[in-house]
Amino acid sequence: MTMLDVTLFEAVLDNAPEGIYILDNDGNYIYANAHYINMTQMTKSELLSYNVRTFFNTGQIDICISDIVYREKRRICMFQDVFYEEDKKDKWRHRQLIVSTPVFDDNGEVCNIVAFVRPLDSIDDVYYEANAIEAVSRATIPVPTMTTTLSVIGESPAMKSLLVMAKAMADVDSSVLITGESGVGKEVIAQWIHKVGKRSGQDMVVINCASLPPSLLEAELFGYEKGAFTGAATTGKAGLFEEADGSTLMLDEVNSLPLELQGKLLRAIETKKIQRIGSTRQHDVDFRLIAASNEDLSAMVEERRFRADLFYRLNVIPLHIPPLRERREDILPLAFHFLRDYCEKYNKTKVFAQQTLNLIEQYDWPGNVRELKNFVERAVVMSVGVLIDVPVVKGVGKANVSSAIPQEPRGQTSENFENMVRSGITLNEHLDACEAAYLQYVIDGYKSSYLAANVLGISQASVIRKKHKHGIK
Repeated sequence: MTMLDVTLFEAVLDNAPEGIYILDNDGNYIYANAHYINMTQMTKSELLSYNVRTFFNTGQIDICISDIVYREKRRICMFQDVFYEEDKKDKWRHRQLIVSTPVFDDNGEVCNIVAFVRPLDSIDDVYYEANAIEAVSRATIPVPTMTTTLSVIGESPAMKSLLVMAKAMADVDSSVLITGESGVGKEVIAQWIHKVGKRSGQDMVVINCASLPPSLLEAELFGYEKGAFTGAATTGKAGLFEEADGSTLMLDEVNSLPLELQGKLLRAIETKKIQRIGSTRQHDVDFRLIAASNEDLSAMVEERRFRADLFYRLNVIPLHIPPLRERREDILPLAFHFLRDYCEKYNKTKVFAQQTLNLIEQYDWPGNVRELKNFVERAVVMSVGVLIDVPVVKGVGKANVSSAIPQEPRGQTSENFENMVRSGITLNEHLDACEAAYLQYVIDGYKSSYLAANVLGISQASVIRKKHKHGIK
């Protein structure tokens, strides 16, 4: 075996989730992986100078399982109690599961023993961790071109049907009207249509019609010549219609378009010609129009707040995106998608607890995908430790509270400190009390010494030792 092979072999074993050690034919340690060395709280060189029977002879373990393997020449799977001394005056223990397997020589004698060790409470931890990241099926419909990585997450029948329809009309230039509540993903669908269509070689141009006052909105859309109005750039400016020449123009929240601009927009759509403010010349523009509205435009037409002729011109191909509460099959796939994105963005490792996933799926998300996305970002940034274990999601859960992130234990006040001084509490006594309170809080919240260790930034063995020290169950 080459040095590279040995290095790779040790690296693989050091990353195993349980402790591993190898004994010779007389019980001497000849190998131990990093996990087992950490469990013993010894250095590697110190451990490799030991015989496994030494731990039994000094009372650190209640049974020497290796002796049974040597004697019976078979695989043994048993529990073993490990005892530690705390300040040389107290003993505590933890129980571990050991699977000890013999390796035989040519004469049928045991020449080595390979043992796998896992603390008993970490067996529950593994189950808990796996349950927290239980796989949820996802349906991702990728863009069928090699020039983009854009994808739309959609597992519900409604979204699958919508995407089939959107793909069917992506290569035509007919106007599209996308409707749906705020935050459902209207711009995402518009981008998807653009990217799978024949105009994908240029970026889609997007403007939110509600973001600007009427005077500025007209200038942004149609552009202007120099000196067209007070404050105009001396060189003039091309409008978004011109920027979208050969591409797609998206008018988001088109329901906010002022009535005085609706006629000018209608003419631009019908003639594919625009005229800058302050100009007498018209420019030919080749654009595909996608409009989006979070209001019912047909109702606005009846109320005379939107031109009927413009509505019919926009509504050539209508696409309606249902709210998230009506397509619950999409909630968890979207949550996992945002979780991956924000973990990558903030360089964090996070997983959802199963309880959190249940609450996410139950909540109605009135802000739709936008609200879900913001929730996941907040959870990634503000949650402590690896597990996102949220007891309440916007009123769905144990209590009706506005915050979805567990709060830190409250600190001491000056009045509390004064009472402590008068009671003669020493600094060490106060520090012990603080440690016990914080440890109890984290253990209660995460139900697992493995996860608690991640939160506290200490080893699992230290968590167990401190639990014993403070009498925490």
